[in-house]
Amino acid sequence: MAVLFGLQFFFMPGLALGQGADAYKWSVQYLIDHTQSVFERSQSIFPRQNRGLAISPDGRFLYAGYNRSVINPAAPKSSVSVGEIRKIDLRVPDYEDATLRLLVGPRSKSIAVDDEGRVYLANGTSIMIYDADLFRKQWEIPTTVCEGVAVTREGRNLVLYSTERKTGMLNRWLLQKTGKKITDAIPDGFGGIGQIAISEAKSLRGVAVDRKGRIWIADSEAGKIFRVEKSGTPLGSIDVKTPIALAFDGEKCFVTQELEREITIIDDNMTVIGTLSVPWEELELSTNGNNHTGALAGIAIVPGGKGFYVANQGGQTANQKSTYGRRDKFTDFVNGKLYMDPKNDDNEPILHAVPVVATP
Repeated sequence: MAVLFGLQFFFMPGLALGQGADAYKWSVQYLIDHTQSVFERSQSIFPRQNRGLAISPDGRFLYAGYNRSVINPAAPKSSVSVGEIRKIDLRVPDYEDATLRLLVGPRSKSIAVDDEGRVYLANGTSIMIYDADLFRKQWEIPTTVCEGVAVTREGRNLVLYSTERKTGMLNRWLLQKTGKKITDAIPDGFGGIGQIAISEAKSLRGVAVDRKGRIWIADSEAGKIFRVEKSGTPLGSIDVKTPIALAFDGEKCFVTQELEREITIIDDNMTVIGTLSVPWEELELSTNGNNHTGALAGIAIVPGGKGFYVANQGGQTANQKSTYGRRDKFTDFVNGKLYMDPKNDDNEPILHAVPVVATP
């Protein structure tokens, strides 16, 4: 995707320790082109506010959750405000053609995918579980204000973790299934009740599980990453400004820092080993986003150490122009440069960062 629009940019993240790849090639993987439509739904106003991201086990598909959409795109002002989830084919360069499925309704600030492809949506007052194609809801778990969800294997068991933003609780469920369908979620572990309180929690957001089965939790208001054993035993915390989502690449934990607009990397000892900054100018994206609300939100690691995708929630192209998207009647040259949309920005870029191995 990086070569599609001639955007192959190298950024030196300056990691404190030797990380193998000390540079990343950045590109815009996906974007809301507001002059186009997807499944006959105009994108001029919706969707917006991309927070959740997850990737399929085979690395071929990306799931993106938007918190602002409408039921009736033909009458957005009178339509009920909802969210939407998109399944995106990462092999297709055209943004509109890459969208394979659009599920209107859920507002998912966090998304997880299990090893068999089922999709888990943190929908605030519930966790919705769908098949890989987002066609059928298999199960729904009541929650309070859930904004973090992670699913993992513990032996042969499929286990779901979630965070409660307002109560500071971490939940654990043992998932039951028949064939390929989830048929129940039983509160389990943590002393038998399937729930523990995280000490010092203020606003729990993203959650992830490392290779050793330990649970890592981002708390944006407390400015901390908490870590607990799967038994519930606390394993300390580390200070990180406005952490919102986290994901693992081997033993390294990548943490997005919302309005700080950076990505902190933490090692297995809970030590910060580096910080990544997006090359906004080179990508021709607005550093601060729409009305200074641009943030780095959901993050999804590509299997096999092949980089990651990150949501630029509230982001947009720079200077009310866009070099991205389809050619259409608006496409024109400005000062000798071709713009797909020379008078309007495009929105909600999903960025792709690929490690580049330095040549000796």
